[in-house]
Amino acid sequence: RVLPKRGIVASPDEILITLGSQNALYLLTRLLMSSSTRVGVENPCFREAINTFLLADTDIVPHPVDEQGIVLNDAPCDYYYVTPGHQVPTGVAMSKARRSQLLEHAARHDAVIIEDDYDSESNFMLNPLPALKASDRCGRVIYVSSLSKALSPGLRLGFMVADPDLIDEARALRRLVYRHPPTNIQYQMAHFLAQGHYETHLRRYHYDSAQRWDRLNNALQQHLPECQIIPGSEHANAFWLATPEQINTQQLTWRAAHAGVLIEPGARHFLSDAPPANFFRMGFHAIHPDAIEQGVEVLRGQLAQMG
Repeated sequence: RVLPKRGIVASPDEILITLGSQNALYLLTRLLMSSSTRVGVENPCFREAINTFLLADTDIVPHPVDEQGIVLNDAPCDYYYVTPGHQVPTGVAMSKARRSQLLEHAARHDAVIIEDDYDSESNFMLNPLPALKASDRCGRVIYVSSLSKALSPGLRLGFMVADPDLIDEARALRRLVYRHPPTNIQYQMAHFLAQGHYETHLRRYHYDSAQRWDRLNNALQQHLPECQIIPGSEHANAFWLATPEQINTQQLTWRAAHAGVLIEPGARHFLSDAPPANFFRMGFHAIHPDAIEQGVEVLRGQLAQMG
Protein backbone atom coordinates (compact mmCIF):
# COMPACT_ATOMS: atom_id res chain seq x y z
CA ARG A 1 0.00 0.00 0.00
CA VAL A 2 3.01 2.31 0.32
CA LEU A 3 5.90 1.07 -1.84
CA PRO A 4 3.89 0.26 -5.01
CA LYS A 5 2.70 3.88 -5.18
CA ARG A 6 6.37 4.84 -5.52
CA GLY A 7 6.93 2.21 -8.22
CA ILE A 8 8.81 -0.16 -5.91
CA VAL A 9 8.27 -3.91 -5.67
CA ALA A 10 10.03 -5.53 -2.71
CA SER A 11 9.80 -8.76 -0.74
CA PRO A 12 9.67 -8.79 3.09
CA ASP A 13 13.35 -9.76 3.35
CA GLU A 14 14.26 -6.54 1.50
CA ILE A 15 12.47 -4.24 3.99
CA LEU A 16 13.46 -3.05 7.46
CA ILE A 17 11.26 -0.94 9.74
CA THR A 18 13.14 1.84 11.55
CA LEU A 19 12.50 4.71 13.94
CA GLY A 20 12.13 7.19 11.10
CA SER A 21 14.32 7.84 8.07
CA GLN A 22 17.02 9.52 10.16
CA ASN A 23 17.47 6.28 12.09
CA ALA A 24 17.81 4.38 8.81
CA LEU A 25 20.61 6.75 7.78
CA TYR A 26 22.34 6.13 11.10
CA LEU A 27 22.23 2.35 10.60
CA LEU A 28 23.60 2.70 7.07
CA THR A 29 26.38 4.97 8.30
CA ARG A 30 27.48 2.47 10.94
CA LEU A 31 27.35 -0.44 8.50
CA LEU A 32 28.80 1.04 5.32
CA MET A 33 30.95 4.06 6.06
CA SER A 34 34.38 4.79 7.51
CA SER A 35 37.10 7.42 7.32
CA SER A 36 38.05 6.16 3.85
CA THR A 37 34.49 6.52 2.48
CA ARG A 38 33.63 9.34 0.09
CA VAL A 39 29.98 10.40 0.05
CA GLY A 40 28.65 12.68 -2.68
CA VAL A 41 25.88 14.95 -1.42
CA GLU A 42 23.70 17.77 -2.67
CA ASN A 43 24.75 21.30 -1.78
CA PRO A 44 22.73 22.87 -0.19
CA CYS A 45 21.84 19.75 1.73
CA PHE A 46 19.82 18.12 4.49
CA ARG A 47 22.24 18.94 7.26
CA GLU A 48 21.18 16.22 9.70
CA ALA A 49 22.06 13.54 7.14
CA ILE A 50 25.53 15.04 6.71
CA ASN A 51 26.01 15.16 10.48
CA THR A 52 25.10 11.48 10.63
CA PHE A 53 27.62 10.53 7.94
CA LEU A 54 30.29 12.49 9.77
CA LEU A 55 29.90 10.15 12.75
CA ALA A 56 32.01 7.75 10.68
CA ASP A 57 34.48 10.54 9.77
CA THR A 58 33.52 10.21 6.11
CA ASP A 59 34.80 12.48 3.36
CA ILE A 60 31.84 14.60 2.22
CA VAL A 61 31.93 15.65 -1.45
CA PRO A 62 29.48 18.52 -2.20
CA HIS A 63 27.69 18.70 -5.56
CA PRO A 64 25.70 21.78 -6.59
CA VAL A 65 21.95 21.70 -7.18
CA ASP A 66 20.13 23.40 -10.06
CA GLU A 67 16.48 23.39 -11.16
CA GLN A 68 16.83 19.73 -12.26
CA GLY A 69 18.53 18.40 -9.12
CA ILE A 70 22.07 17.32 -8.31
CA VAL A 71 24.81 18.34 -10.77
CA LEU A 72 27.33 15.51 -11.01
CA ASN A 73 31.05 15.97 -11.46
CA ASP A 74 34.06 13.68 -11.88
CA ALA A 75 34.98 13.54 -8.19
CA PRO A 76 35.12 9.83 -7.23
CA CYS A 77 32.52 8.80 -4.63
CA ASP A 78 31.60 5.50 -2.99
CA TYR A 79 28.06 6.65 -2.18
CA TYR A 80 25.68 9.37 -3.30
CA TYR A 81 23.05 10.64 -0.88
CA VAL A 82 20.17 12.35 -2.69
CA THR A 83 16.62 13.57 -2.03
CA PRO A 84 15.17 13.39 -5.57
CA GLY A 85 11.44 13.65 -4.76
CA HIS A 86 11.81 17.11 -3.24
CA GLN A 87 15.40 18.15 -2.60
CA VAL A 88 16.14 19.33 0.91
CA PRO A 89 16.13 22.27 1.42
CA THR A 90 15.38 23.73 -2.03
CA GLY A 91 12.31 21.60 -2.81
CA VAL A 92 13.54 20.94 -6.36
CA ALA A 93 12.23 17.70 -7.91
CA MET A 94 14.98 15.82 -9.76
CA SER A 95 14.18 15.57 -13.47
CA LYS A 96 13.89 12.28 -15.38
CA ALA A 97 17.05 13.09 -17.33
CA ARG A 98 19.05 13.83 -14.19
CA ARG A 99 17.79 10.62 -12.54
CA SER A 100 18.92 8.55 -15.52
CA GLN A 101 22.27 10.32 -15.49
CA LEU A 102 22.75 9.58 -11.79
CA LEU A 103 21.92 5.89 -12.19
CA GLU A 104 24.27 5.58 -15.17
CA HIS A 105 27.01 7.46 -13.32
CA ALA A 106 26.70 5.16 -10.29
CA ALA A 107 26.88 2.05 -12.46
CA ARG A 108 29.87 3.37 -14.39
CA HIS A 109 31.82 4.26 -11.25
CA ASP A 110 30.66 1.32 -9.09
CA ALA A 111 28.93 3.60 -6.59
CA VAL A 112 25.81 3.11 -4.47
CA ILE A 113 22.97 5.62 -4.18
CA ILE A 114 21.15 6.27 -0.91
CA GLU A 115 17.75 7.67 -1.85
CA ASP A 116 15.98 9.57 0.91
CA ASP A 117 12.44 9.82 -0.44
CA TYR A 118 11.73 12.87 1.67
CA ASP A 119 8.16 14.13 1.46
CA SER A 120 7.06 11.24 -0.76
CA GLU A 121 3.79 10.62 1.09
CA SER A 122 3.11 14.33 1.58
CA ASN A 123 3.89 15.18 -2.05
CA PHE A 124 0.75 16.85 -3.39
CA MET A 125 1.80 17.16 -7.05
CA LEU A 126 -0.76 15.63 -9.40
CA ASN A 127 1.74 13.26 -11.06
CA PRO A 128 4.93 12.96 -8.99
CA LEU A 129 7.72 10.92 -10.53
CA PRO A 130 8.26 7.39 -9.17
CA ALA A 131 11.08 6.85 -6.72
CA LEU A 132 14.60 6.56 -8.10
CA LYS A 133 14.61 3.02 -6.70
CA ALA A 134 11.84 2.14 -9.17
CA SER A 135 14.31 2.61 -12.05
CA ASP A 136 17.14 0.71 -10.36
CA ARG A 137 18.02 -2.35 -12.44
CA CYS A 138 21.42 -3.07 -10.87
CA GLY A 139 20.63 -3.06 -7.15
CA ARG A 140 22.57 0.16 -6.61
CA VAL A 141 19.86 2.16 -4.84
CA ILE A 142 19.18 1.90 -1.11
CA TYR A 143 15.75 3.39 -0.49
CA VAL A 144 14.89 5.23 2.73
CA SER A 145 11.54 6.80 3.59
CA SER A 146 9.14 7.54 6.43
CA LEU A 147 5.46 7.45 7.33
CA SER A 148 5.89 10.22 9.88
CA LYS A 149 5.94 13.33 7.70
CA ALA A 150 2.34 13.33 6.48
CA LEU A 151 0.76 11.59 9.46
CA SER A 152 2.59 12.71 12.60
CA PRO A 153 6.28 13.64 13.03
CA GLY A 154 6.19 12.12 16.52
CA LEU A 155 5.26 8.72 15.09
CA ARG A 156 8.91 8.00 14.21
CA LEU A 157 8.14 5.14 11.85
CA GLY A 158 10.35 4.76 8.79
CA PHE A 159 11.78 2.02 6.61
CA MET A 160 14.54 1.11 4.21
CA VAL A 161 14.51 -1.12 1.13
CA ALA A 162 17.75 -2.80 0.11
CA ASP A 163 19.45 -6.09 -0.73
CA PRO A 164 18.46 -8.86 1.74
CA ASP A 165 22.04 -9.28 2.98
CA LEU A 166 22.25 -5.60 3.89
CA ILE A 167 18.83 -5.74 5.54
CA ASP A 168 20.01 -8.69 7.66
CA GLU A 169 23.05 -6.71 8.80
CA ALA A 170 20.94 -3.62 9.51
CA ARG A 171 18.45 -5.69 11.50
CA ALA A 172 21.26 -7.16 13.61
CA LEU A 173 22.63 -3.67 14.31
CA ARG A 174 19.16 -2.33 15.07
CA ARG A 175 18.69 -5.10 17.63
CA LEU A 176 21.81 -3.93 19.47
CA VAL A 177 20.63 -0.31 19.49
CA TYR A 178 16.93 -0.62 20.43
CA ARG A 179 15.75 -4.19 19.72
CA HIS A 180 12.92 -3.13 17.39
CA PRO A 181 10.46 -0.28 16.84
CA PRO A 182 7.47 -0.48 19.23
CA THR A 183 5.25 -3.31 18.02
CA ASN A 184 2.06 -1.57 19.16
CA ILE A 185 2.80 1.33 16.80
CA GLN A 186 3.60 -1.08 13.96
CA TYR A 187 0.34 -3.00 14.48
CA GLN A 188 -1.70 0.18 14.68
CA MET A 189 -0.10 1.51 11.51
CA ALA A 190 -0.68 -1.79 9.70
CA HIS A 191 -4.38 -1.65 10.67
CA PHE A 192 -4.56 2.02 9.64
CA LEU A 193 -3.16 1.11 6.21
CA ALA A 194 -5.26 -2.03 5.75
CA GLN A 195 -8.52 -0.22 6.50
CA GLY A 196 -7.75 2.51 3.95
CA HIS A 197 -7.64 5.26 6.57
CA TYR A 198 -4.14 6.32 5.52
CA GLU A 199 -5.24 6.92 1.93
CA THR A 200 -8.20 8.97 3.15
CA HIS A 201 -5.90 11.01 5.37
CA LEU A 202 -3.45 11.60 2.50
CA ARG A 203 -6.19 12.86 0.18
CA ARG A 204 -7.25 15.41 2.78
CA TYR A 205 -3.64 16.29 3.54
CA HIS A 206 -2.79 16.80 -0.14
CA TYR A 207 -5.83 19.01 -0.69
CA ASP A 208 -5.00 21.09 2.38
CA SER A 209 -1.33 21.35 1.36
CA ALA A 210 -2.22 22.52 -2.14
CA GLN A 211 -4.51 25.22 -0.74
CA ARG A 212 -1.84 26.42 1.69
CA TRP A 213 0.86 26.36 -1.00
CA ASP A 214 -1.28 28.53 -3.29
CA ARG A 215 -1.96 31.01 -0.49
CA LEU A 216 1.70 31.36 0.44
CA ASN A 217 2.81 31.52 -3.18
CA ASN A 218 0.31 34.29 -3.94
CA ALA A 219 1.27 36.20 -0.79
CA LEU A 220 4.97 35.99 -1.62
CA GLN A 221 4.38 37.16 -5.19
CA GLN A 222 2.28 40.09 -3.97
CA HIS A 223 4.14 41.23 -0.87
CA LEU A 224 7.72 39.99 -1.31
CA PRO A 225 8.52 40.21 -5.03
CA GLU A 226 12.14 41.03 -4.15
CA CYS A 227 12.55 37.51 -2.70
CA GLN A 228 13.25 35.00 -5.45
CA ILE A 229 11.49 31.63 -5.31
CA ILE A 230 14.00 29.04 -6.51
CA PRO A 231 12.95 27.56 -9.91
CA GLY A 232 12.01 23.88 -9.97
CA SER A 233 10.65 23.83 -6.43
CA GLU A 234 6.97 24.04 -7.31
CA HIS A 235 4.60 22.23 -4.94
CA ALA A 236 7.22 21.44 -2.31
CA ASN A 237 6.18 21.49 1.33
CA ALA A 238 8.25 24.59 2.01
CA PHE A 239 9.52 27.56 -0.02
CA TRP A 240 13.26 28.13 -0.52
CA LEU A 241 13.82 31.81 -1.13
CA ALA A 242 16.69 34.18 -1.85
CA THR A 243 16.54 37.72 -0.49
CA PRO A 244 18.57 40.62 -1.92
CA GLU A 245 22.24 39.88 -1.23
CA GLN A 246 22.65 42.60 1.40
CA ILE A 247 20.10 40.89 3.67
CA ASN A 248 21.42 38.51 6.32
CA THR A 249 18.66 35.96 6.90
CA GLN A 250 20.08 34.95 10.29
CA GLN A 251 19.25 38.47 11.46
CA LEU A 252 15.96 38.38 9.56
CA THR A 253 15.04 35.13 11.31
CA TRP A 254 15.64 36.71 14.72
CA ARG A 255 13.65 39.83 13.88
CA ALA A 256 10.79 37.85 12.34
CA ALA A 257 10.56 35.52 15.35
CA HIS A 258 10.19 38.47 17.70
CA ALA A 259 7.37 39.69 15.44
CA GLY A 260 5.65 36.29 15.56
CA VAL A 261 6.78 34.77 12.24
CA LEU A 262 9.04 31.71 12.03
CA ILE A 263 11.42 31.11 9.12
CA GLU A 264 14.58 29.01 8.83
CA PRO A 265 17.88 30.67 7.83
CA GLY A 266 19.53 28.86 4.94
CA ALA A 267 23.24 29.18 5.71
CA ARG A 268 23.44 25.97 7.76
CA HIS A 269 22.40 23.91 4.73
CA PHE A 270 25.43 24.95 2.67
CA LEU A 271 28.71 23.03 2.82
CA SER A 272 31.03 26.00 2.67
CA ASP A 273 33.34 27.97 4.95
CA ALA A 274 31.58 31.11 3.72
CA PRO A 275 27.97 30.12 2.94
CA PRO A 276 25.64 32.63 1.30
CA ALA A 277 23.70 34.50 3.97
CA ASN A 278 20.66 35.54 1.95
CA PHE A 279 18.65 32.29 1.71
CA PHE A 280 15.80 31.18 3.93
CA ARG A 281 13.14 28.49 4.09
CA MET A 282 9.48 29.11 4.85
CA GLY A 283 6.88 26.44 5.55
CA PHE A 284 3.10 26.64 5.76
CA HIS A 285 1.79 23.61 7.69
CA ALA A 286 2.13 24.95 11.24
CA ILE A 287 0.01 28.05 10.71
CA HIS A 288 -3.70 28.61 10.10
CA PRO A 289 -4.29 29.23 6.36
CA ASP A 290 -6.01 32.54 7.08
CA ALA A 291 -2.86 33.80 8.84
CA ILE A 292 -0.46 33.06 5.98
CA GLU A 293 -0.80 36.37 4.14
CA GLN A 294 -0.58 38.32 7.39
CA GLY A 295 2.65 36.50 8.23
CA VAL A 296 4.17 37.43 4.87
CA GLU A 297 3.18 41.06 5.43
CA VAL A 298 4.96 41.00 8.79
CA LEU A 299 8.04 39.55 7.12
CA ARG A 300 7.90 42.28 4.47
CA GLY A 301 7.93 44.89 7.23
CA GLN A 302 11.00 43.33 8.85
CA LEU A 303 12.80 43.22 5.50
CA ALA A 304 11.99 46.87 4.87
CA GLN A 305 13.48 47.85 8.23
CA MET A 306 16.71 46.03 7.32
CA GLY A 307 17.04 48.11 4.18
